[in-house]
Amino acid sequence: MGLKIGGRIEKVNGRELTYSEFAEKYMSQNQPVLLTGLMDDWRACKDWVSPNGKPNLHFLSTHFGKSEVQVADCGTREFTDQKRIEMTVSEFVDHWLRDCAAGGGSLLYLKDWHFVKEYPEYIAYRTPMDFSDDWLNFYLDKFHMHNDPDTYSERNEISCSDYRFVYMGSKGLTIVVVISFL
Repeated sequence: MGLKIGGRIEKVNGRELTYSEFAEKYMSQNQPVLLTGLMDDWRACKDWVSPNGKPNLHFLSTHFGKSEVQVADCGTREFTDQKRIEMTVSEFVDHWLRDCAAGGGSLLYLKDWHFVKEYPEYIAYRTPMDFSDDWLNFYLDKFHMHNDPDTYSERNEISCSDYRFVYMGSKGLTIVVVISFL
C-alpha cells in the first residue's frame, strides 16, 4: 500500500544547462528534473564532508561550535509540534555522537540555523543559477526594520532576517545535512 509514482525523472548535468533551457523545459512545464554537478566546487561539500562521505561533525563543531541554534526534540511533543531546545552546535554534535555511539539514532534535529547570516565571510555554497531568483532574500538583505543607531546591528534579528537555513539530523545511523537556499 502507499503512493506509487510512475514515470521517469530526467537526470541532467546542471553545468551544461542554461537558465533559459531549464526554465522552458522544466520550470514552465512543472517537470521534475535531477540536476547534477552543481555542488562540485562548494566549500561545504569539501569542509563539511569526511572522506568516507559522512558529515564531518568534528569540523562543524570546531569551526562553528559556539553558534546558538534551535533544535527540535523529535521524541517529545510540545503543543502541536516537537519540543524546541536552544543549544550550541558543539552541544548538538556531542549529543548526536553519544546517541550514535550508543547504537541509536539521535532524536534531535537542528533546524533553521541562519548560517549564511551568522558567517557571511564563510562562503559555504553558491546558489545555482537555476535557483537564484531569490526575491525574498534580496529584499531582506537590503531592508532594515529599524535604523536606530543605538540598537542597529547587521546580525541583529530585529534588523534583518533571511530564509537561508542549514538543517542537520539523522535517520537511523545515516547523517543528513541540508542547506536551504530559500
